[in-house]
Amino acid sequence: MRSSSKPTRSVRPILVLMHYLLLAGPLQIRVPYLPYPLHLASSALLFASASEAGSADPAAHDGPESLAIGRNLFQQGDYESAAPHFWRAVLLHGESPRGSYTVEEAFGPFIKCYSIRDKTADGFVFVATESIRRGQVDMARTYVRTALEVDPKHAGALELQRILSSDAAGGGVLGGGSTSSNGSGDGESKAADTTDENGKTPEQLYNEGTELFAQKKHALAAKAFQRSCDISKGRIGVACTNAVYCRTNILDWGTNGTQFDADMNLVETITRMEVASYRTVDASGNVHWKRSTSAHPHMMLGYPVDSNLKRYVSESYAAMDEILARVSESGTELPSLPPDLPYDQDDNRAKYIFDVADSGKEFRIRIAFVASGFNSKAVLYLSQDMFRFFNPDEFEVHIFSLGPPDNPAFIHHTMRGVDWRERVKSNVDVFHDVQHLKNDHIALARYIHSQDIHILIEWDGYARQGERAQGLFALRPAPVQILHQEFLGSSGAPYVDYIVTDEVTSPEKLESLYSEKFIYMPWHFFSKGHAMQKEVKLPTYEYAPASVPYKLGTGSPQENRCLAPNDLGPNDVSFVYCNFNKFLKNNPETLRSWINILRSVPDSILCLLENPTEGVPYLRNSVKEASVGYDDAEDLNARIHFLPWQANPFDHQMRAQDFCNVMLDSHPYNGHTTAQDSLYGGVPIVTRSDGDDMSSRVSTSANVILEMSDLNAVDGVSQYVEIATKLGTDSKYYSSKRTKLIDSCLQQNPLHPYWDVPRYTRNFETGLKHAWEQYLSGKPKQHIYVKEGDETKKGTYESDIARLEDARRHAKAKRRKKNTQGEEL
Repeated sequence: MRSSSKPTRSVRPILVLMHYLLLAGPLQIRVPYLPYPLHLASSALLFASASEAGSADPAAHDGPESLAIGRNLFQQGDYESAAPHFWRAVLLHGESPRGSYTVEEAFGPFIKCYSIRDKTADGFVFVATESIRRGQVDMARTYVRTALEVDPKHAGALELQRILSSDAAGGGVLGGGSTSSNGSGDGESKAADTTDENGKTPEQLYNEGTELFAQKKHALAAKAFQRSCDISKGRIGVACTNAVYCRTNILDWGTNGTQFDADMNLVETITRMEVASYRTVDASGNVHWKRSTSAHPHMMLGYPVDSNLKRYVSESYAAMDEILARVSESGTELPSLPPDLPYDQDDNRAKYIFDVADSGKEFRIRIAFVASGFNSKAVLYLSQDMFRFFNPDEFEVHIFSLGPPDNPAFIHHTMRGVDWRERVKSNVDVFHDVQHLKNDHIALARYIHSQDIHILIEWDGYARQGERAQGLFALRPAPVQILHQEFLGSSGAPYVDYIVTDEVTSPEKLESLYSEKFIYMPWHFFSKGHAMQKEVKLPTYEYAPASVPYKLGTGSPQENRCLAPNDLGPNDVSFVYCNFNKFLKNNPETLRSWINILRSVPDSILCLLENPTEGVPYLRNSVKEASVGYDDAEDLNARIHFLPWQANPFDHQMRAQDFCNVMLDSHPYNGHTTAQDSLYGGVPIVTRSDGDDMSSRVSTSANVILEMSDLNAVDGVSQYVEIATKLGTDSKYYSSKRTKLIDSCLQQNPLHPYWDVPRYTRNFETGLKHAWEQYLSGKPKQHIYVKEGDETKKGTYESDIARLEDARRHAKAKRRKKNTQGEEL
């Protein structure tokens, strides 16, 4: 295996230090990369596009040197690469030796780099955006007007004009007033960037926020990021978006949600501005980004903002993912990509066509799952049982595990001996422990490619930043690449071919929100192994007698009262509503809807998960604010209670039946694992079905499959309240829903389609076979609609489970014996 061009980086468990270049006025300040859920986007990475990845780093040079490099590249006709060097010379003019060059000598060629490619308006829009980032709003307006004089229909300029008009009308979203300028683009950003009362610069405050977030001190982190944002007047855009994210983590929404509304407006404004300025589409329809957005794709899942913006955010990260994985740890170098990478998707098509024809029925599709979470993570809890049922005659299953195994003490004490990683190992053909390659995406791509994998399946997406294999999929180590399960949104990547979904979650009318083609599963697209794992408790129609003190699996939700003190809230509880999602999935509108439900159902209570504990006071304060005019703040807060986090997933799942009558879903970021736990505990879910995001339609699809579509609030929040209220006040209606749900969980011979893992795996296999056939055909990709065969439609019986597992074990043993004999020969 050839060595990578980049050394393996040392990684801290929480805070992974990577480096980008922040545009700090006339200086380039290097600040650490913050992993998901906080991050430092490539906000001022001066590489003009992915195509110039091999060019020199503009930040490594002073003004005259940058100007000289720009001129040299310009003379070679490489105008795209020359532009960022000329721009850097503009920025550094004030700190360069007097008389070394004029601003015009740098700015003129900068614009010419655009005009010579018939993109003059793009150049002026770029300058306008950078002016906004320095708080030079008047200058930004000047360049927007200039851009529109060149191209009156320029989309980016029109969008910036709209943003600037909104700010002038009192929106105040740009964070900076007008500043004096000589009109040359050489603004006094260093003067604009002052320090706080303690003498800290915006960059120092940003780093402070990073460390505080790593310590889970969300309020202090938000304050540090916000100060960085304010003092830099929005120049450090990621400080602004990170401040928003920290506040949403702890429900710090401001008075009556005004801060939250302002935060969402800010995120939308920053993102629209970045889309307008840094996203271009060439004549062939290919999308290019000059840098990724300030907001992170995983952050955006929980924000009630334009779904198209979420697609663009993912798209920007997909465009920059591999480049940023290649940036040196110091942040000062960008090694060239080896000339044979990325691999060409079409290179081995003829070989594979021959292999299929030559092997006949013995040909097996080699599929591989890559993830950092092959341990006690939610994705494995839900999906590990798939590996028990892959057809060994048609598929060879590989795992590429980027993360470490669980600590033995954790397995012994918390998981009570259950080790999902070992279970997966026992059921797949090859388990590759490649955690040593996690931060070397080039070496990892070469290794995966050497295994001749046909279909590579991504189980991280943009989750687990700092742990996932950043940049891997961009190198195309397999000819077919698929996104499945963990990140519920589009990758935005041209190198991800398909996303696994269903027709309710991702109706074809919403395909513009995705870069991938769909693999439509016939039932719910989510894999879930509850019915296959003996550790998961089956729901019961009757509740076990209550126990004092409480013990898992005892008492009804009304009796257990969310473990509230006896002197707090109603003693004779009528109904218990729950939401066990992280606080970041909720927002002021959702909380107000819960309050209205409590008001409509006397003596009902709301049971939440304190995740994190720091958010509880903020929630209680929001309840007080929502009670103005009702005078019921004390009563409402006495009816809202919190459970601590439960580390054992099986115990956490059992608590759903013990504590909840109904689960109130979050919007636009549904409960995913927690939702499946609730449903398998016999707890119906009320969800909003008026969203377009994939992450907002998971429970909607589940209710359709479980024949409980009347729990889907298609008309939005008011209907959500109506449905929940009816469940809490109409005992017959509620009982019918609960019984139907428990019936689905207990159904045997065959299993209910929603809980049938072998059936899910057969359908998943069908989808993979169609994807492989489309690839071999060489035709453009199309959506894949998985249709069940007659045998699959019969469902799974108890005898089938043993038969399928025996067949897989027998096939593995047979191949092992055959390989051993071959080695002896």
